[in-house]
Amino acid sequence: MAAENLQSVIAGNIAALRRARGFTQAELAEKLGYSDKSVSKWERGDGLPDVLCLKAMADLFGVTVDYMLTAEHPDPAEVPENVPAGEESREEIYQVNRRTIAALSVAGVWLLAAMVFVVGLIAGKTLVTPFFLALPVSAILLIVFSSLWGTRTHLFFSVTALVWGVLLTVCWVLRGKDPWLLLILGLPATVVVWLSCRVTTKIPPDPPVSAE
Repeated sequence: MAAENLQSVIAGNIAALRRARGFTQAELAEKLGYSDKSVSKWERGDGLPDVLCLKAMADLFGVTVDYMLTAEHPDPAEVPENVPAGEESREEIYQVNRRTIAALSVAGVWLLAAMVFVVGLIAGKTLVTPFFLALPVSAILLIVFSSLWGTRTHLFFSVTALVWGVLLTVCWVLRGKDPWLLLILGLPATVVVWLSCRVTTKIPPDPPVSAE
C-alpha cells in the first residue's frame, strides 16, 4: 500500500472511530497527550501518528492496530458504536467512579467543616474559619485526583482553586489588619498556573518524508 493511501486509510479510520465514540478532536488529543492540531492533521491525511500513538488510539477505541491500517471492515459489529442507553463502557464506568470518589472526598472535607461549625454553635461560638480552611484542602484533594485521573484543564482549575483558597483563607485570618489587597496576587498567579498547564512534554512527531 502506497504511503499516500495508508495515510488516507488511517485518517478515515481515526475520524470515523472518534465520531463513533463521541469525542471531539480536542478531547481525543487530550487523552493521547497531543494537541488538537495533531489530530486534525492526522484526520486530513497530512501526517501519520507514530506507532505508540497508533497503538494507544487502537486501545482507546477498542480495536486492533490492524483495524486502524485497514480500509475495508466487513464486520460492522467491529466498529464501536455509541453506547446504548442503560449500558456503559468500562471506561465510562471508571470515569464515573473516579468522579464519585473525588466528589466524596471533597464532600467529606466540607462535612468536617460543618461539624466543627455546629459544635462551635453548641458551645456558643460562631466558627467560620473551618469553611475557609476547607477551600484550600478541597483544592489540594482535587489536584491529587487531577494528577492521577484528570486532564490539564482539570489540573488548571484545581491549582487555581488552591491559589484563591489560600489567599481567601489568609485574608480571613488576618481580617483585622485589612489584608484584602492580597487578592490582587491571585490574578498573576492564575496566569502563571494557566501557562504552566499549557506546557507539554509530548512533542508531536514530524510528518514522514515521502519517498521520491
